[in-house]
Amino acid sequence: MKKILLTLPILLSSQAYAAQCKIDLKHEIHLDGEKVEILQTNGDSAIVDGDNNLMIHGERIELDSEQRQAIAQYRESLNDYIPRAQKMAQDGLALANDIIDDVAESFDMPGAFDDVKQSMQQFYADIEARYYKEGDLVLPADSFGSMGDSWADDFEKAKSLFNEEFITSAFNAMSEKMKQEGGLNLTEMANSMSELKERIAERLQEHSAEIEQQSDAFCDSLDQMADQEQELHNKIPQLKDYQIFTI
Repeated sequence: MKKILLTLPILLSSQAYAAQCKIDLKHEIHLDGEKVEILQTNGDSAIVDGDNNLMIHGERIELDSEQRQAIAQYRESLNDYIPRAQKMAQDGLALANDIIDDVAESFDMPGAFDDVKQSMQQFYADIEARYYKEGDLVLPADSFGSMGDSWADDFEKAKSLFNEEFITSAFNAMSEKMKQEGGLNLTEMANSMSELKERIAERLQEHSAEIEQQSDAFCDSLDQMADQEQELHNKIPQLKDYQIFTI
């Protein structure tokens, strides 16, 4: 999971983050910002609605005040996952766009990389579409582990977008600018491309520690939710068959 969240911010970095979240999912969950739905493989479900009512197998489970408070905190913690995950993804996209704009400005090439930014936006949209259905965040059982399987392909595609499209666009823009200024200078071109790569590496290095800290905090929050879930099951035993988190 952590590698997925780090994909774009480290596109050109030689560092590979080995650490991943220890948590995975035992059952499929659906989150919409309010409701929580937990699905077993046989189709049975447990649903906590926005008013903290609990339904299991379509039947309402009566809760006392302590149980209702515990399930309210659990529901809110789970749904907090949505804006946090979205923010981390958007932060990655914003960083990539910021680097692109910084390079464009430094080389006096405004708008030269608009196609690259569009490709980045589509890349994020394609990944997000895997996990959102009709506005709900849907995470299947064992999905964190399967994300690791697809991460390598996503990472290579991201590097291709940034390395090939961005560098190609930069090369073309620089070539056109040189022609307009009197002719193509291959030595100057090589120096400019080297400077471009160094500038990108510097920007990524500046943000790498922040990204790593943010991801560690996110993984820690999942550990805390696993502990919270265990406490919830002690208070509401009917939910034990709908465990979400496994370590």
